[in-house]
Amino acid sequence: MRRIHAFEFHERSECPGVIRESIVETLGRGLRWGRVYDGVGNRFADFCQRAGCDTVLDLCSGSGEPVSILLDALRRRGVQAPRFITSDLFPNLASMDRVARRWPSQIEVMRTPVDATAVPDNIEHGARTVISAFHHFPPQLAARILADAVRNRQAIFIVEPCPRKFSRFAAMLPILALSMYINPLLAGSRRLLKGLLTYGVPVVPALGLWDGLVSTMRMYSRGELEHMIADLGGGYRWRFHEEPYFPRGIATIFEGIPAVRPA
Repeated sequence: MRRIHAFEFHERSECPGVIRESIVETLGRGLRWGRVYDGVGNRFADFCQRAGCDTVLDLCSGSGEPVSILLDALRRRGVQAPRFITSDLFPNLASMDRVARRWPSQIEVMRTPVDATAVPDNIEHGARTVISAFHHFPPQLAARILADAVRNRQAIFIVEPCPRKFSRFAAMLPILALSMYINPLLAGSRRLLKGLLTYGVPVVPALGLWDGLVSTMRMYSRGELEHMIADLGGGYRWRFHEEPYFPRGIATIFEGIPAVRPA
């Protein structure tokens, strides 16, 4: 399927905050309940060991929940996790802080904006992650994220919950639907309004389904990712992996580690 960079409702500035929150909460809980990144945990632990990093800068963190989900996967496997710094160009500090309080020794919140295509030099870290967010960027910006990592000799680990195949998105639908319809009961705020927009007037299910389909159409293939790094020069070891999860899902991983780390 050809990649299509259509719009997602929850990314639009005119999208009401309660709908945006509902969609983001649904996705985060669905990824957690579905244990979508459990297999990714082992890959990430190996990546950190090969990259020699103990502090990771997470780019485009959004709510911060994807980092927490990855930390949960590492903990279930008894793997020592690195310290994370969550960051975003438009940081949702309230949500990031809630997540950080669950992991007081593992997550630090970057309180100033961080552009993933031009990371400031004053943030000390040994590697970068982009978790469930790389598909949000059009090709030109996505390539600049990779180029900035290479320019600064930083290892980078990118993971997405599914490839660009509707059959793989369909594998996630049952758990996402369950998460969506339970979300108003578990949400941290505006439960009544979220319930109305989910059960009464089903705006959240309709827009959430659209955003999920569009996210799938936006995913990058292995060939497209390799094309982005083709002109970045040598000195990096790039790998692409697919990690299956129950029942028929596949998470994709694209990682790059410099052959020689900076002194």
